[in-house]
Amino acid sequence: MLNTNTHLLLPLLIFSPLITSAPATPSNQVCGTIQPPSNFYQIYEEEQFTTQTSGLGPFFPSGEFSFATQQEANNVNERDLIASFKNIPCPPAGRGPYNIEFNFVPDSRYTASGNTRIDVFAINGDLPSLTFQGGEVSEYPTWGSTNRQTGCLIGTFTLPTGADARTPRVFFINSVVCRPTINLRFSITNDSPAAGSVNYFSGPQAGLRIRCGC
Repeated sequence: MLNTNTHLLLPLLIFSPLITSAPATPSNQVCGTIQPPSNFYQIYEEEQFTTQTSGLGPFFPSGEFSFATQQEANNVNERDLIASFKNIPCPPAGRGPYNIEFNFVPDSRYTASGNTRIDVFAINGDLPSLTFQGGEVSEYPTWGSTNRQTGCLIGTFTLPTGADARTPRVFFINSVVCRPTINLRFSITNDSPAAGSVNYFSGPQAGLRIRCGC
């Protein structure tokens, strides 16, 4: 289980929010440059999965990722999502502000149930890596290794369910100081014992993004 109180006290080494963490609010902004995530990873709390990870690259033909996170009742058997944004155009190549957003576009493939309130945490430094046979080094975040690098809670947003899922909206999560690589962790909030899950197809036109220069 991810203890939000503990992570709120950890120093944030490379990722600094510009404003105080607060629940995300719908926005209709359409200006600026869009930067989608480069990679998604799933990490599992279950003991049998602590040394495994799933690198969810844009393997769909449309370039989409599966934005999925879940937990069972009483905050157990969690599955969190890691999103890595790479090659972000920081000044002078780009200009701020750099806003973390979730562009929710209604999609018949979207599923959600129970608690859909999602906490967003900064991850300090580069993602954990693993050296494979032959010397290849690759990003390989697991539950334990990512816990050690999880920093401040930077925002919270709630994905819609039921009839509300038919309405498009943009959730502003927070503004951040630009870094060439920004890594984030998404977790069903554990301030409620209720089970919850979401699965959304995030891609160039919808879902998680950084908007800069707006």
